[in-house]
Amino acid sequence: MTEPCNVYRCIEEKSIRICSDCADFPCDNLHPYADKASQVPHNSKVFNLCLIRKIGLEPWAKDKAKSVKDTYFKGKFSL
Repeated sequence: MTEPCNVYRCIEEKSIRICSDCADFPCDNLHPYADKASQVPHNSKVFNLCLIRKIGLEPWAKDKAKSVKDTYFKGKFSL
């Protein structure tokens, strides 16, 4: 890497120590992305559980679950 990742830039911008100190935690900067997700598993459980805790089960199921799944299985890894 030649420059800081999005998570580091965000923490610096908000002048916080760690992501969990942020009011927006969890955010899409922590979204699990994986190329070839069906062959190389990546744990998205913690991300989803944090989202459910933050926005509630029904809103998560309606608004976020599909995008998390689609990004995980079809997205490209990015920092």
